[in-house]
Amino acid sequence: MPRGCVIFDFDGVIADTERMHLDAYNRTFAAHAQDIGGPLAIPVKEYFSRYIVFGDFEAFWHVLRDHGSPHDKALIEKLATAKHALFQGGLAGGNAEPLPGVRDLLAWLEKRNVPRAICSGARREEILHLLDAFKLRHHFDVLITIEDVRQGKPEPEGYNRAFDQLNLEYDAELDKQFSLVIEDSAGGCAAGAAAGLRVLGVANSLPLKELERCATFAVESLDTLDKATLAGWLGLHG
Repeated sequence: MPRGCVIFDFDGVIADTERMHLDAYNRTFAAHAQDIGGPLAIPVKEYFSRYIVFGDFEAFWHVLRDHGSPHDKALIEKLATAKHALFQGGLAGGNAEPLPGVRDLLAWLEKRNVPRAICSGARREEILHLLDAFKLRHHFDVLITIEDVRQGKPEPEGYNRAFDQLNLEYDAELDKQFSLVIEDSAGGCAAGAAAGLRVLGVANSLPLKELERCATFAVESLDTLDKATLAGWLGLHG
């Protein structure tokens, strides 16, 4: 019998790490100002409205290009390596709790045997580090990261891959019309929709009204999500 699945974004949905990423980008730009032709910093609003959706390599390419700075492949690889080291250093400071509502939602989905995956533009190492810190790794059957795709969000490749892999795990019984993507960015919502999946937007990074324009459903936070409504979205009964 066909059933639905839930595919989570990671940064800004499970982990409160988006501002850590922004800080690591800006610290990298400051440390490499000579390489990029002068001082550069991404304003908070600009990051959350434009660059939040991208993985490291794509984000550096877009930021540098948008600001008229050098953006050749070797430079971007150098910056991405430096940014990753800074971000990992920040993680070492400790982050033992996911965003509000995540634990409760995962337990609810597990109890009802709803298949679960992560599709993120972050690196696998970063995600696994935090899943282990949160003690949540066992909740996910499939993990799709930036290393697993040729085109990151807002392209749908990652969400298509996550759904297809879950489908294999569950003997091709999953139905997109009963499945959900959970996202916090406009680009992530676009990626889920382009993959033919309905999208639940969570206002952890953008205002609720902005998410309502690009998601199928939207809530202020996962801890305000009504489980009876969620059950209806997933085609669950009882």
